[in-house]
Amino acid sequence: MSPAVRPYRGATAEQRQANRRARLLSACLDVIGDVGVLGVTVDAVCARAGLTKRYFYETFTDRDAALVAVTDGVYGSLHTSIVSALRRIDGDGRARAATAVEVFAATLDADPRIARLYAEAPGHPRLLARRDAAVEEFADLVLDDVLRLPPDDRERVRTAAVLVVAGTTHVVTRWLAGGVPLERVELVDEVLRIGTTLLH
Repeated sequence: MSPAVRPYRGATAEQRQANRRARLLSACLDVIGDVGVLGVTVDAVCARAGLTKRYFYETFTDRDAALVAVTDGVYGSLHTSIVSALRRIDGDGRARAATAVEVFAATLDADPRIARLYAEAPGHPRLLARRDAAVEEFADLVLDDVLRLPPDDRERVRTAAVLVVAGTTHVVTRWLAGGVPLERVELVDEVLRIGTTLLH
């Protein structure tokens, strides 16, 4: 029988490990905000988190694994936020699409760290692969939660949904960098205009 592991300061070993992981992920995102994806190092993340390398390597195999985990968290949180917002409205497809685009743009606009990660992900091979996978995931969101298409109609518009998601990602990233001279409400309207045309 394995010896019982006593809680330390009221927290179990698993809780302490989860807490350290959360601190490392938050620190990694902070470092991205400061110096960009390519500037992230294990030393910088540990210094920001106030943890030693021992705890970093207890949690992640290397720097890239931490970057992927941060990216997974950002995409997962964004997906959850959009779906949650969509479930609170009863509007037609255009109203749901407007909500989805607004949540996406507002989330990136509100947190420069997330915006920088989103913009710089294509420059990192593993993050580019994760972003490509996210485009597919968000295309499913468009089909399921925005358009609410029955199974028989999904394949008919799936390519268009992927195109809309990928294009929206690019345009919003450029907008955040100042490359699209529109107010946020104007940006949402323009994305909706183009997206509606492609998806019908």
